[in-house]
Amino acid sequence: MKRIYLNCENGISGDMVLNALIDLNEDPQAVRSEIHRISHLIGAPHEHHHEHNHDHDEHVHEHFHRSYSDVKNIIDSLDVSSDVKAVAQQIYAVVAKAESTVHGDSLDELHFHEVGRDQAIANVVGVAVCLNELKTDEVIVSDICDGHGTVKCAHGVLNVPVPAVKAMLDDCDLTYRQTEHEGEMVTPSGLAMVIGCGAVTGDKPEGIPVRTAEAFGGRRTGEHGLIAELYID
Repeated sequence: MKRIYLNCENGISGDMVLNALIDLNEDPQAVRSEIHRISHLIGAPHEHHHEHNHDHDEHVHEHFHRSYSDVKNIIDSLDVSSDVKAVAQQIYAVVAKAESTVHGDSLDELHFHEVGRDQAIANVVGVAVCLNELKTDEVIVSDICDGHGTVKCAHGVLNVPVPAVKAMLDDCDLTYRQTEHEGEMVTPSGLAMVIGCGAVTGDKPEGIPVRTAEAFGGRRTGEHGLIAELYID
């Protein structure tokens, strides 16, 4: 049986999950090459850009919109296995449900911003590729640790946990706790990835891991990043 244990004491984000799982694979470079191939299959014709000048920011932000339906169609059209597609769709279903709850839109009306970008889709599919290559039976996570206070983003100042993360937490059984760290440690994409792959909260498996990986996100929140361990018994 293969188990992955994710230590989330220093938070969790999409890039942390992806990079940690890549390095858990026996041949990380081969997995990176496959994810690179997939990123080129995700085309730009569906992209819709426009700019808004926000009162709270002196800079002009480029905004991006892609419908949930478009994202599902893009994943279905990819030249990857049905198992990879299924996990990627599960992850986006978690994101979509949370965004629908936060904004009050139906799934048919829902449009994504950052999580609808080409790179975001490639990251989600990349996580699905990693799990498929590892042939994992179970993903176990520690408590999901977040900071506190507020975080500034393109849409203004938000309380931590941010609304999409809070909506996901309200709809799952993972254990969440806030730490003394000031600011955001848990991103919607990172949390959606672990929920979407069916992760459960639990203790670290007994024994010695066969492989260990550590990945930092865009914001370094501590001495260590997300630590992933692979156990086989």
